[in-house]
Amino acid sequence: MGFDLGALKRYAGAAGTGLMKQVAPGIAGGFINELFHQWHVDVAKITKNVQDNRSLWDELRTDQRKQIGDLSQKVGNLDFITPEFLINSIKKDFPGVASLFLNWPEAAEWLARQIDDLKAGVNGVELQSH
Repeated sequence: MGFDLGALKRYAGAAGTGLMKQVAPGIAGGFINELFHQWHVDVAKITKNVQDNRSLWDELRTDQRKQIGDLSQKVGNLDFITPEFLINSIKKDFPGVASLFLNWPEAAEWLARQIDDLKAGVNGVELQSH
């Protein structure tokens, strides 16, 4: 009875991809929280970003963009990152900011644009000014 190494590698790859898809939201949520901590995000800062229509994608360092791109490549896409996902990810550490996104329509729209820009940036799409 032979041992099919190719089949084992394909099975391991499929299992690894499935596992990565399961843990990707937790990884992304942790990454978002870490970025918000590094950027010292608070209600005042987000309010100013919304008012100035500032892009968060532009704030990311090259290595951070690469990390997001790597995650996207491993799971196939970042479709799980939605405004609701981001709000749920930050609500424990940043309850005021989460509330701002939930209760200020302009902030909610800005957040949705940031997520769209992140997904487009990861896919190499040239971002347009809003």
